[in-house]
Amino acid sequence: MASSSSNIDLSGPSFCVVTGASQGIGRAIAVEISKHLGPQSLMLLLARKKQELAVTASLCESDKVKVLYNSVDLSTASEKEMNQILKQAIGGHEAIDFSNCLIFHNVGSLGNLAVETSRMENIEEFRQYYDLNVFKVISLNTQFLKIFEEIEDRIIIVNITSLCAIKPMGGMAYYCSGKAAREMYFRVLAEEKKQIKILNYSPGPVETAMIDNVLEEAVNENLKDVFQSFKSQGTLIKPEITAKKCMKVLLSGKFAPGEHVDIFDVE
Repeated sequence: MASSSSNIDLSGPSFCVVTGASQGIGRAIAVEISKHLGPQSLMLLLARKKQELAVTASLCESDKVKVLYNSVDLSTASEKEMNQILKQAIGGHEAIDFSNCLIFHNVGSLGNLAVETSRMENIEEFRQYYDLNVFKVISLNTQFLKIFEEIEDRIIIVNITSLCAIKPMGGMAYYCSGKAAREMYFRVLAEEKKQIKILNYSPGPVETAMIDNVLEEAVNENLKDVFQSFKSQGTLIKPEITAKKCMKVLLSGKFAPGEHVDIFDVE
């Protein structure tokens, strides 16, 4: 990891958005970041499953942090809807009321694992995958930047990425290409907006439903063997552990703008 000048201080009132917050890594990140936010902070949790969002919200709520949640399918939400959701969460506050404005882009899916890369021809399905995993992430991020543009130096963006964004994995063309495109967008943004703190964090092989989905759906045998070895050897990482590592990297401030930091890079 590269070094920056100072730690990130979240002791003041913050506005924080976490997408894909209903389970797994998203829930763990929401819970972990809520512990570090200062008094009079607001959190907005986004995902499709309303009941599970309510559970996450209950785990994050405290005397210091007010938690709101919105059941939304980001793959189909318009830019206007995204803007309204963010503004409604902010309520009567102004952007300058917040010491920090954070957004964690965790929403994501695996894509079709049952088709070989050389046989990918369902472009509409591929387009729908990119809508959720790339295009709508960019759209939401743009609305966030618009709302807080007057205090850009207080904006913190964390993109939950993957080793698959920089290393090809046979049988995961949807996932790898989507993660690569998404990460590159944030790296370019970081190049243009150096006053914004942007981190691409790779959480490692985490113990979530994703593992079982790969084992059930993948047609690539090597891919299935890799994920089966993660499971059988007990090397999967608990969501809570990788969330703590993510916060450690973020709060230290020791990352270059847009840098890709893997959990195994963290001591």
